Amino acid sequence: MKKLVLTSALLLSFCAAFSQITLVKGYMINMTGDTLKGEIKMNPKKEFDNFTRVSFKDASGVQKNYKPEKIKGYGFDNKHFIVSKLDGEPTFYKILSRGNVMLYEVMVEVQQMNEITTKTEYYFAKNSETEYTKLKENKFKKQFGEVMKDNPEILNNSEDKDFEIAKV
Repeated sequence: MKKLVLTSALLLSFCAAFSQITLVKGYMINMTGDTLKGEIKMNPKKEFDNFTRVSFKDASGVQKNYKPEKIKGYGFDNKHFIVSKLDGEPTFYKILSRGNVMLYEVMVEVQQMNEITTKTEYYFAKNSETEYTKLKENKFKKQFGEVMKDNPEILNNSEDKDFEIAKV
């Protein structure tokens, strides 16, 4: 019996040591607009969680889980997330590019056949706009052409017809 208890304890300690969940330095913006410094609990194997909730540990050591309707944004490791609505529901959007035209990434669940999977979608907006436009992969040059009328050489330099978010 002692061997079973010892084996179980060792197994649990190994699982805890090799799990991917970590606390990283980060920040959270509360509903009043204050930026709180602390730690973000993250699991790189579950990237979808970054778009649905955040676990934040403040300076006093209190850890709480927050959904998008409870905060304005958060960030860690040079990744920044803001809250905006997607189909009427508050959602975390990852900021990919800042400037006159903002580029965002969001991850959503979709049902394919009888299986639920995640899908990445991209949105953009002018810096002053609060409504985001979904970036259509087959029409991205036309969509950006309308937004970037004053700087067409950026799109002219992109000869590829295939959509790659890194190039956009």
